[in-house]
Amino acid sequence: MTAIARYMVCLFLPASLGLVAKAFVAELISERVLALALLLLSVEQARMAVVDLEQIAAVSQKAKPPPRLQWFRQVTLITIALELLGFYIAWVNLGIGTLLVLLSQIGFNLLAGIQIDLTQPVMLQPYGIRQRWLVLMADSIGLLLVSLWCFEIAPLETALALFMMVCGYGVFKYGSLFLPH
Repeated sequence: MTAIARYMVCLFLPASLGLVAKAFVAELISERVLALALLLLSVEQARMAVVDLEQIAAVSQKAKPPPRLQWFRQVTLITIALELLGFYIAWVNLGIGTLLVLLSQIGFNLLAGIQIDLTQPVMLQPYGIRQRWLVLMADSIGLLLVSLWCFEIAPLETALALFMMVCGYGVFKYGSLFLPH
């Protein structure tokens, strides 16, 4: 385990454990479902934080970092900080914490502007809003669902829909790992 991974585990693990507790002690089923969805999202965002920071470090070691990489690094660090804040706030206010996490994701996808691919000769690939539109759409739908949940409009249905979105994302992203090659 790299130093970056250990550091991210130290930051994300308490938040994730708090969400596990929230999923067991919440009074309403809709709160439990939303806490589980946010827990799954916290695990994925911790993994993505490690991936992004390790890729930034790898590109930085190759040569003098270009300004685009510095911008991406700043956007990534701010996103991680806002995500963590959201995951911790969710202990006290599940709706506000979830909104903050989703807003941080939308902000990242609007501002990142590049994607790092260490397997390519040009490791910094332009990857703007046009390439991220599907993720932005999913984040926006999630934001709408959480907003409805916060206003107590069909809270169980909206929590279940968000849980299904997070699960669907996981299946879409990692499902091929379990298929025979």
